[in-house]
Amino acid sequence: MLASLGPDAKVLAGGQSLVPLLSMRLAAPAHLVDINRLTELGYVRVRDGQVAVGALARHTQVLLDPAAAEVQPLLAKALALVAHPVIRNRGTTVGSIVHADPAAEMTAVLALLRGSVRLAGTGGERMVAADDFFLGPLESDVRPGELATEATFPILPARAGCGFAEISRRNGDYAICGVAAVIQLDDDGGIGSARTAYLSVAPRPLVLDLTQACAGAGADRADFAEAGHLAMARVDPEPDIHATAGGRCERRLGKQGSDPMASGEPAAAAAAQDFGITQPAEELHDVRLIVNGAARNVRVPARRLLSDCIRHDLALTGTHVGCEHGVCGACTVLIDGVAARSCLMLAVTADGARITTVEGLAEPDGTLSPVQQAFADCHGLQCGFCTPGFLTTITAALADNPEPSQDEAREIIGGNLCRCTGYQNIVRAVLRAAQLQRDRAASDRPAAREPQAGQA
Repeated sequence: MLASLGPDAKVLAGGQSLVPLLSMRLAAPAHLVDINRLTELGYVRVRDGQVAVGALARHTQVLLDPAAAEVQPLLAKALALVAHPVIRNRGTTVGSIVHADPAAEMTAVLALLRGSVRLAGTGGERMVAADDFFLGPLESDVRPGELATEATFPILPARAGCGFAEISRRNGDYAICGVAAVIQLDDDGGIGSARTAYLSVAPRPLVLDLTQACAGAGADRADFAEAGHLAMARVDPEPDIHATAGGRCERRLGKQGSDPMASGEPAAAAAAQDFGITQPAEELHDVRLIVNGAARNVRVPARRLLSDCIRHDLALTGTHVGCEHGVCGACTVLIDGVAARSCLMLAVTADGARITTVEGLAEPDGTLSPVQQAFADCHGLQCGFCTPGFLTTITAALADNPEPSQDEAREIIGGNLCRCTGYQNIVRAVLRAAQLQRDRAASDRPAAREPQAGQA
């Protein structure tokens, strides 16, 4: 299919970067080729001195893979900083690399580790090293008709350590600047090599060899300040709406401005008319969903977002739409039990999925769920616009971590925006919901039977 469609096609895997580009009219492919049914590509394997990540391995899957974390801990260190858990649930590591965003963590990791990307087409396969793969901002060496099937990351050598740090306006936002580092000791315990990779400071991942600043010295005697000065002399970032060039070099925060790009059908139609573009009639697709336990059949255009399908085709207006590019979290629903942004998914890609919206959280008898009850108890809602996304996000998180700490509660809600800024009560609601959930589980547990006479 890719071979026949050529440059008019884009591959859709996680879609967490592609769908926002479509929504903002920054990309307009004629065709999307959905590879989500190619489940054989959803793997993480350690083999031949490398960690191999398949094209459908989600960020969360790679992050939580114990074998990968053991042999190459830089993967987990970087992935923990990729957006928020809800985005990581859908986004794919290979897709992020192919997207070639110079502000992305995994592009820097692949470049620093000298990894490779496997590309497949009708003419065969080819392996492209990271040095040759990233051609420019949002431009990688994937040719028309090719599919990136795998990314490989060499394991951490013996006597080596790694680290990853970044600065962002809030945890999960795009990094103002960031750095990954790998340092290897020589046989005498001195630093044999020191390499770093930087994100958000250059059109491509910038890799620097800083060995000369600290070679031979032990880790406790190395002049890392000199290595920092050497790095600053070689980094020449461009200013943008998020930070000035000097702010990036000197670690000053200062995100400003907003995206003026308009979305919505009228704006798209007007732009198309201005450029003389004729929009063809859209083909409709039949999609079967299990929504809040009930089978629903809808007929939708290929471009219909899942959020719009839920609201307009299914009339479940509790799912709210705010930013339409995955930042605010108001559209969060559960897809097969996993929290996901419905504004970053096309409805056709959810065919056959079990979807839970805020309308489906209550118990069958109408009793509020523990999370809903906790929001009422702790006044965790104000205007209510963001509340459905918080409720679904927290419901999924407590299924994985039923006893979160206060810090973990803050991490759970970190990817959702409250327009009224009432986060303290929402944090309390997370902890209260966890307690209510445990209490209900205890009350539902059958009481222990008294032993009969003569029984031990």
